[in-house]
Amino acid sequence: MPIQQQAASFTMVHFPPGRFTIGSRAHTPRERPAHPVELGAYALADRCVSAGDYHRFLRAAPADVSHTLIDCVDPCFLVHRAGGFLLRPGCRDYPMIQISFWGAAAYCNWLSHEAGLRPVYDLRTRTADPAHGGYRLPTEAEWEAACRRGAPAPARCNSADAGAALRALRAGRARAGAFLPGQPAPVPVTASAPDRSGLHHMLGNVREWCHDRYGPYRPAPGGGPRRDPTGPAAGFFRVVRGGSFVDPVAACAAPRRMAAHEDTRCEVYGFRVARSR
Repeated sequence: MPIQQQAASFTMVHFPPGRFTIGSRAHTPRERPAHPVELGAYALADRCVSAGDYHRFLRAAPADVSHTLIDCVDPCFLVHRAGGFLLRPGCRDYPMIQISFWGAAAYCNWLSHEAGLRPVYDLRTRTADPAHGGYRLPTEAEWEAACRRGAPAPARCNSADAGAALRALRAGRARAGAFLPGQPAPVPVTASAPDRSGLHHMLGNVREWCHDRYGPYRPAPGGGPRRDPTGPAAGFFRVVRGGSFVDPVAACAAPRRMAAHEDTRCEVYGFRVARSR
């Protein structure tokens, strides 16, 4: 299920259905308890959406997203001017940052329209229906299962304490956006080699928006698996996964989960897309 190259730079990696354990006792109370889930087949983008990918969307469908869903102040890779959104020089391959949950959802809807699929998200009512079958953000269970399968190496993680090789690729070194040399900053979306599943930068670089609203884990009664869990039905905080360039490497682990208000637009947040198969 590859994305057409004229629409985006990434491809989709297929994951078969199966039973997985998500969560952990080894981290913080947010990750407890470890519990089984049953996931249907799905596909996940091999990399985060880049600033260049998102700019193509803005040029193709400028009325589909409000500039209020994107923060276009420094150190951004995209800026908003009287004539519309502009991609700063040298920023195409860096992750799309300073993007809210609903700004990411708008991009997913555009991909769905391009592929002739029914969009998952309704930005007007701020509701979603994954059963529509279009592109969407991954559930946190899908994200964690994919990350565990790929087992990304800590040495490939652009965390706050990344090694010299990754630090040399950070946006400040390249004068991309308004990041400064020596500052923690993102690296291009394929700066590190992919993990065993073919996914780039699942850990570190940017915290990735997930489809789920945030809430405590609620395992199924009787200890059996929950089928394709999607989190609480209401709330304004969403799950973010993977850690970022400002987080210590210990916080960049497959089970680790964080919460962010869905309107947050910060340089540590990005996203990759998913789709049910």
